[in-house]
Amino acid sequence: MGYNRRKKRKQFSKVWLVSCIVISVVFTAASYILAAFDKNPVSELSAAIIETMWGTSGISFVGYALQNSVRAYTASKFGLPGKRKEGEENADL
Repeated sequence: MGYNRRKKRKQFSKVWLVSCIVISVVFTAASYILAAFDKNPVSELSAAIIETMWGTSGISFVGYALQNSVRAYTASKFGLPGKRKEGEENADL
């Protein structure tokens, strides 16, 4: 049961990271498209939103990398199983 929770947390981290990056790219593209057609009346607000979104993406990436590094370090230090191979459901129980 614990393994499934860890797996769900890891999957959530991946989804969070990817969604932050995708949203940042979408907002940046929308800002450039609006600016190209002179339809961006609040360009300063768009710039602030883009800076915030890319900052969030950067922090999320650093957090994800740190999380995986700590997970790998503790797994090797304490002899915990890192990744399971297919067919090894209860290998560490």
